[in-house]
Amino acid sequence: MRFYDSLEKVEHKEEQLRLLVAQLSDSRRKSYFQQQSKQLKDPDTYACLNWFFLFGIHHCYLKRYWLFVAELLGSIWALVGSILGDSWGVWFFIALFLFELPQLFFSQRIARNYNYQVSYQIYADLQPGK
Repeated sequence: MRFYDSLEKVEHKEEQLRLLVAQLSDSRRKSYFQQQSKQLKDPDTYACLNWFFLFGIHHCYLKRYWLFVAELLGSIWALVGSILGDSWGVWFFIALFLFELPQLFFSQRIARNYNYQVSYQIYADLQPGK
């Protein structure tokens, strides 16, 4: 996951891709935008899921199911430990919080980077010879 890229770097990559897409033939460009409209994710939705819902639901939105399962199991483990009064449950909640905090602050970049990767893959798939 590359959420530490600066916003300027993400915007630069998006602009480079826009220039490449503009060079596609009309039929390929139409196909590109049709596929892209079905697969892009809204950065604000990702940020809201990250902010308001627990247990890593926001990972499902970007199709990172393995990370969702890991965070869900970790949250359950920490919850059980906390209920039982063990200090490891509290420490694991703290670790999960520290893992999620940067994702919350960089949620817009994470979603935009995901969209860039999806868009670039669509562009690559439309190249002649594929």
